[in-house]
Amino acid sequence: MRVAALMILALLLVLFGAELFTNAVEWLGVKLKLGQGAVGSVLAALGTALPETAVPVTAILLGRGNQASQEVGIGGILGAPFLLVTLGSLIIALSLLLTRKKVRNPAQLMIQNRAFHRDMGTFLVAYSFVLISGIVQVPLLHRAAPFLLLLVYGWFVWQTIRAGGSTESEELHPLYLQWKAETPSGTAVGFQLTLSLLAIVGGAHLLSQGVEEIATIWNLPPFVLSAILIPLATELPETLNSVVWIRQGKDGLALGNITGAMVFQSTVVPAIGISLTRWQLNGEALLTGGLTLAAGGLIYGFFRLRHKLVPGILIAASLLYWLLPLQTVAIRYNLIVAWWIAGALTLIALMLSLQVSRQVRSAP
Repeated sequence: MRVAALMILALLLVLFGAELFTNAVEWLGVKLKLGQGAVGSVLAALGTALPETAVPVTAILLGRGNQASQEVGIGGILGAPFLLVTLGSLIIALSLLLTRKKVRNPAQLMIQNRAFHRDMGTFLVAYSFVLISGIVQVPLLHRAAPFLLLLVYGWFVWQTIRAGGSTESEELHPLYLQWKAETPSGTAVGFQLTLSLLAIVGGAHLLSQGVEEIATIWNLPPFVLSAILIPLATELPETLNSVVWIRQGKDGLALGNITGAMVFQSTVVPAIGISLTRWQLNGEALLTGGLTLAAGGLIYGFFRLRHKLVPGILIAASLLYWLLPLQTVAIRYNLIVAWWIAGALTLIALMLSLQVSRQVRSAP
C-alpha cells in the first residue's frame, strides 16, 4: 500500500512537471530565437535527461566498485535509449492515432526530415561505438572513448542550433506562471523552468525508489532491474512531454524531444559510465544494445527508404522491447513458452514492417 501511494504521488509530480516544462521550454526557445528542432532536440532533451542520468551515476558512485551497483549503473545507461526507441515510439504512434485531426495527415508524422536524419544518424553511430567500447577491451580505446563521445555531442548541439528553423511561436499557450504581460519575462520563464525540472527530478526519484522496491520483492537480477524497470520511471518526462506536443499538433517537437534525448544518452551519459567503470558488457547488456540498434535501425532504415514516418513502423519497432524481459524470464524460470512468445513477437514485427512498407509504396 505504501509503495503504491508513493508511486502515485511520484507520477502526479512527473505529470505536473512535464506540463510546466513543455510550456516553459517553448517560451525559452522563443526568447533564445531558436527553431523547433533546437528546442526539441537540445533544450527539452537536456532538461528531461536529468533523472535517468542521475540514477546510474549515483548507483556507480555510491556503489564503490560493487559488482551489483555497476550492473545497475550500466543497465540504466544502456536501458534508457532502449526504452525510448521502443516504448517511446509506441507512445508517439498511439498518441498520433488517438489525437489525429482532419486538418492533419493521420497516416504519418509531420516532422523535419533533416532534423530527424541528424538525430537518428548521430544516435546509431554513437551507440554502436559505446557497445564496441564495451566489447573491445583496449586501454587506449577505454581512455579515449569518453572524450570522443563528448566531442560527438558537442558537434550535434552545434549542428542543431546552426540548423535553426522557424522561430515563430505558433500560438503558444501563455506561460502558466506569468500573470500580467502577454509576453513573459525571462525571469518568469526561468522560474517556471526551474520549478518544472525540480518536480520532474523529484517525481522520477520517488518513482525509481518504488520500482526498485517492487523489483526487489520480485527478486529480479540487478541488470534487468536497471535496464527495464528503472527507465520506465526515469524516461517518463520524455514520453509525457511528447504526448503533450503530439496533442497540440507539434510532431517535430515531440519526436525531436525523444531523438535528442537518445543522442544525449548515447554520448554524454555513456562517457560518464565508461570513465567510472571498467565498462565490460555481459550477455544481457549486449542483448539490450543489439535490440536497441535493431529498433533504431528499423525506424531509420524505413525513413531513409520512404522519406516519411508512419505509426505502423513505430509500433513494429516497439515490439522488440518485450524480447529482453521474455529472455530473462525464459532463462531464470526455464520457461520454453517465453522463447516461443519472443520469436512470435519478432516475426510479427517483421511482418508488420513489410505490410507498412507495401501500404506506403502503394499510397498515391
